[in-house]
Amino acid sequence: MAQTLSYQLQRVQTAIDKLESGAVSSYEIEGRKITYAELSTLYKREKELIRLIENYGGDYILGANTKPIRRNIRVSFS
Repeated sequence: MAQTLSYQLQRVQTAIDKLESGAVSSYEIEGRKITYAELSTLYKREKELIRLIENYGGDYILGANTKPIRRNIRVSFS
């Protein structure tokens, strides 16, 4: 099932929170090591998803939408 960029970012940030709070990220049984995810990989994915959301919006689904629309947002503070 295809997922929006916002949903993917939410899942990555949840995984980061779990690992930073001390959740088990890997274990070893009989010489075989199993790793769920590494923080450095999750941080890279988070950064990439944020960049994509800035360009296409959080509702964009990679590969499902026909053509991404680049969004330029201007913010002013008075």
